[in-house]
Amino acid sequence: MNPQQVGRAGELFVAAEIHRRGGYAVTFAGNMPGIDILASDLADSQRISIQVKTKTSGTWHARFPRDAEEGPVDPLESSFWIFVDLGTESPSYFIVPRSWMRNDIWQQHTDYLRRYEEKHGYARQSDHHGIQTKRVEQWRDRWDVLGIF
Repeated sequence: MNPQQVGRAGELFVAAEIHRRGGYAVTFAGNMPGIDILASDLADSQRISIQVKTKTSGTWHARFPRDAEEGPVDPLESSFWIFVDLGTESPSYFIVPRSWMRNDIWQQHTDYLRRYEEKHGYARQSDHHGIQTKRVEQWRDRWDVLGIF
């Protein structure tokens, strides 16, 4: 599969899983910045937005600083990232509140840039940010955090 197919497959797997669990989900065929899926509960009283990141191997990819933000985690979160790993027999899902993930990226990436500058003596200009499974492991199958089932 090419990267576009991998991404679209992840979005469709997430939408199908939301429907399977009793919610509603709508995917977007075009590019809606920061949103791949809009979902709700059966009564349409709780609505959320979802950014899907999909991989078949290696790490998931994000951009710094676009996907990062330093700050507190929002306890009334209505925006999420769902990481999908298609490199196994069946998809693996990691459901992460957006504010938690953006803060994690900020911390990890700024620490990396600091260490790089200390080691090499000059700043690195990189906006690529890889996310390893171990960083989101605590969010594996945490569909409950969506609050729509």
